[in-house]
Amino acid sequence: MFISVIGCISSCKQEDQPQVLNGIVYDVTMSNITLITSKGDTVNISTMDDNTNKVGGVLLDDSVEVTCVKEEIEGREILQAIEVTIIKK
Repeated sequence: MFISVIGCISSCKQEDQPQVLNGIVYDVTMSNITLITSKGDTVNISTMDDNTNKVGGVLLDDSVEVTCVKEEIEGREILQAIEVTIIKK
């Protein structure tokens, strides 16, 4: 178990500063939320391995606020959700 924790630490680099994105849920799966932001950007946010109490219950067309951080996994940068707040269903 100790080896797998070290492997995750070495392969995942997380930025310290969370960012907040607001928008409408365009698509949602068990491991991702695709959001159209208030600026008109389409953003894919990972919910993989997140606490379902903090990111669950999101449906298509919900207006949400997503707190997320950038992570680097195997050389690719992704957004990882920390918390999702449903503003309007």
